[in-house]
Amino acid sequence: MAFAFMLSAQDGQRRGGFQMTPEQQEQYYATMKKDLSLTDAQLNGIKKIETEYRTKMQAAREKADGDRDKMREEFTKLRTEQNAKVKPLISAEQFKKYEEMQAQRRPQGGGNR
Repeated sequence: MAFAFMLSAQDGQRRGGFQMTPEQQEQYYATMKKDLSLTDAQLNGIKKIETEYRTKMQAAREKADGDRDKMREEFTKLRTEQNAKVKPLISAEQFKKYEEMQAQRRPQGGGNR
């Protein structure tokens, strides 16, 4: 299973970003619900917001046409907007953990791949 996840992640990175399968997304949200002690309503709100911003980030990636600086700038703006929408749905403690989870999901570094 871990091997399949690694292959999927590598394939997603080749296409210009990390793409989770539906199964991986469900696992991610199950972990988020548990780790943040979210209610179903909170989790559903976060899913809706993340789906909206996943689409916006994909469009930004395509629009940047390989310009990493432009893409990074747009992603930062979109993550700020996304967090502003998530924050009112959850407690301050939950939001802190949410931000930590998001930071762990983002690729670190930025050297040539």
